Amino acid sequence: MKFRGAEAIVETIHWNGIKSISKTRNTRSYRHPKLEKRLVKERMRSECRIINRLISHGVPVPAIYSVDVTNSQIYMEFLEGVTLEKALRTKDYSSYLSETANLLSLIHSIGIVHGDPTTSNFIVNDIIYAIDFGLSFMSCDDEARASDLRVLLESLEAHHSEILGRETFLQVYAQWEGSYSVIQAFQILEQRGRYNLMRG
Repeated sequence: MKFRGAEAIVETIHWNGIKSISKTRNTRSYRHPKLEKRLVKERMRSECRIINRLISHGVPVPAIYSVDVTNSQIYMEFLEGVTLEKALRTKDYSSYLSETANLLSLIHSIGIVHGDPTTSNFIVNDIIYAIDFGLSFMSCDDEARASDLRVLLESLEAHHSEILGRETFLQVYAQWEGSYSVIQAFQILEQRGRYNLMRG
């Protein structure tokens, strides 16, 4: 399997005899080579720090095996399972949705914003794992967390409108003690979006 995204090339490989994931960050040709090299290195280090922080708090994410700074490459655990997008098309969609809401609130409670929590960036196995922290960053800002909510709920509405999962997701997320101000910020983001849409 090989996938070329906006931020990186992700492929399934064997690393030291173990089925693994290789993630190579894309370079931007329009930037000066020295600046680009520094930015890619900083982004990789940030992603690795965030994943290790999540692991230290018991959050289910893929383990990092090795980092090759020279080639802008991270080797990490391959997770068996299906994407949340596929899992939500089964009869157990409600429990998967609730578990994902709990997982995102746990990530937020640690002071991390995922950056791209679409239904493609969660893997369902015996539990649900969060993956792809290439756009993640450390923050306790309510609006940044609200942006995560908005991305996930827009992904739900775009791909799974038949399950009406928005209410379930927000109800479970709201059980986190820090959720109130995040949900308020999310509502403001939505109002702002509707206003801009009406203005054209």
